[in-house]
Amino acid sequence: MSLVQEEAVRKTIRQWAEDPVLFCTEALKVKFISSQQKQGFEELRKLVWAKIKRAEGKSLTTEEEDYARRIGLSIMSGRGTGKDAFASMAVIWFLCCFPSPLVPCTAPTGHQLRDILWREINKWRMGLDHNDPPLVKDWITWQSDKIYLTVQKGRDWYAVARTSNAQSTKEEQEETLQGFHEDYMMMVIDEASGVPDPVYKPLESSLTGKCNFIVNIFNPTRRDGFAADSQTKNRDRWVCLHWSTEDSDLPNAQFYVEDMAKNYGTDSNFYRVNVKGLFPVSSSDTLIPYEWVIDAINRDLVPLPEDPEVAGVDVGAGGDPSVYLEMRGPVVAPIKQNDTSDSEVLTGWLMSRIFEQEPRAVMVDVIGVGWAIEGNLRSRISTPGLNIIGVNVAELPAQDERFFRLRDELAWKVRERFEHRSISIPNDPQLIAEATSIKFTEPNGKIKIESKKEMKKRGIVSPNRFDALCLAHYYETNMLRKWSQYKTYRQKPTTSSWKTV
Repeated sequence: MSLVQEEAVRKTIRQWAEDPVLFCTEALKVKFISSQQKQGFEELRKLVWAKIKRAEGKSLTTEEEDYARRIGLSIMSGRGTGKDAFASMAVIWFLCCFPSPLVPCTAPTGHQLRDILWREINKWRMGLDHNDPPLVKDWITWQSDKIYLTVQKGRDWYAVARTSNAQSTKEEQEETLQGFHEDYMMMVIDEASGVPDPVYKPLESSLTGKCNFIVNIFNPTRRDGFAADSQTKNRDRWVCLHWSTEDSDLPNAQFYVEDMAKNYGTDSNFYRVNVKGLFPVSSSDTLIPYEWVIDAINRDLVPLPEDPEVAGVDVGAGGDPSVYLEMRGPVVAPIKQNDTSDSEVLTGWLMSRIFEQEPRAVMVDVIGVGWAIEGNLRSRISTPGLNIIGVNVAELPAQDERFFRLRDELAWKVRERFEHRSISIPNDPQLIAEATSIKFTEPNGKIKIESKKEMKKRGIVSPNRFDALCLAHYYETNMLRKWSQYKTYRQKPTTSSWKTV
């Protein structure tokens, strides 16, 4: 390469460094960048160059002085806004346009970090149009835990993945991003609301280089913690952005908004968090607070030897799907769903689930068409030790002085499971939405869960998965009569096993 060519390359890279949107369109060949992503890149540009100018002793404007003292960029967002795409393109931009950069990245789970953020980075590195590949395709080498400038062979000039495990000890969490130092360093925290606070503890002491900052991106599932504080009590130390999916101009965003509004109602916490990108609100008439449900996702609980495996079956009617939910002790297994309206097909499908899992008891809602399915299962399954139990949730509860109907009693039992942190659920968006959308009242001093008719008036679909979860609790609540004998699962300090106290 001639000196003239080298100078032209340096000039181009300088232009890209000063204009990340230009880098995305020219170097990554991105065809469309949303207005929210452009806003994010503009704020990122201001943040980076204010810090560089300060480090180089150059004169700063009042605005630049303000940006230079902030520790990073905090983006609180709904889903479907392209925030992971933004983070991925920002990582590549920083790697390609600044000298010897270091980009530590973390997320609360390996799935979020490697299957989403890391995969997204590789997607933009490789490009969406194979006939017009990005210029950076051969500049950067992608590995499962490291992305680096190819000519440097991984020795420096790289991004690295570090999962921040919520089940680790406080000391282990603090070590997640500890020890990283470089003049040009961008720390990316994806789905930051789920990252344990100890992970953040050593970060600020690490931000001592020429251009060091954090990019905090999260869906606001919690109202407390470091990520939430970056948008509330500590927002004067951050460049804060808020992206609502309602405002997104990405092609599929409005389909998501309409679907969420139709299924869960615009006044639900699920819609508020996942679409509006706002913190959940705590309402006195909400059956299960949003934070309780979020905290229960993949909670590391282990069933006890005496915990039976049981299943709840909510039989769909009027176009609703049928749901098979299985759990053992505190652990809810991934939920199965079948959309058929044919009773014979549904019976066969349920039998295959039952024979495969061999639960001790299967509770079937017998209201409406469910009675026929329960009868089919009872007549066709004769496995010793397996009980097919028809449940009419409209019947009187065991504690009729406290609840109106059995449905209310079972739903409250599930609520108390979440409250006592004695349940672990899969990351099932539909179950999360249903569990956090239901309201209750206490007329005449008795607990009454709102009816499906009342929910429909609020624009909320039938809570089939939540109903199946309630049915699964019938065995313990009404068959074994252990209503007041709650099991609390706690982790022993030196092992991964759990005990009942």
